[in-house]
Amino acid sequence: MSPAQHVWLGPEATTYEAECEACRYTREAAAYARRVPVAGTLRADADVGFTTCLRGHRIVVRRIGRTLAGVR
Repeated sequence: MSPAQHVWLGPEATTYEAECEACRYTREAAAYARRVPVAGTLRADADVGFTTCLRGHRIVVRRIGRTLAGVR
């Protein structure tokens, strides 16, 4: 089992593009392009989402830096 991968988004971001680190560090990566892109969207009102790379590695998408409504 590999450790969880994360993509971190800022408070206003709704799109992301990253690379799958699990793919990058496997021995099989030499047979593929080294960069395995993962791209997607996260709704503006969501704080967490999930995606997978083309080879099936799970990636967690998390939003950071948002302030709670009503908190000052």
